[in-house]
Parts: sequence; C-alpha cells; structure tokens
Amino acid sequence: MEIIRHNNTCLIRSAKSSQFVEAEVADFSEKKILNVVLNKSVKINMKWNGKFYEGRGAGMDFQSDGPKVIKTQTSIRG
Repeated sequence: MEIIRHNNTCLIRSAKSSQFVEAEVADFSEKKILNVVLNKSVKINMKWNGKFYEGRGAGMDFQSDGPKVIKTQTSIRG
C-alpha cells in the first residue's frame, strides 16, 4: 500500500519579478491542480501545464513547482 502526503506550504514565484513567496496549500492534486492562499487573504488557483503549476491572482501571474510530495510504501503484516 502506498501512502501519499504533501507539505502544507510551498513556494510560489511571481512571474514578473521572479521573487519567491511562501504560500499555504489549500487544495492539491499532483500534476492537476494547486490552490494556495497568500497572507490568509488572497486565494490563487493554479493548474498544471506539463512543467509547473501556473495561475493568476491579485492581478499578477504566479508559478510553482508545488509542495514537496512524500510517498511511503507499506506492507501488510500478517
């Protein structure tokens, strides 16, 4: 059995200024969607484009590699 977890925060980058900001992960589906919240007030919906997540919020474009995903294999004890 495989257990998949991810961090509660991730770094997002402003496409215009290339500055990184830490954001709280609200919803995440690997290689599909990433919804984050900045400063507990701005929600940014991001979609996977084949290389990274991208989205628009607060009049700015953002990019992210997403949160760190941790996959753990477990075996059935018997």
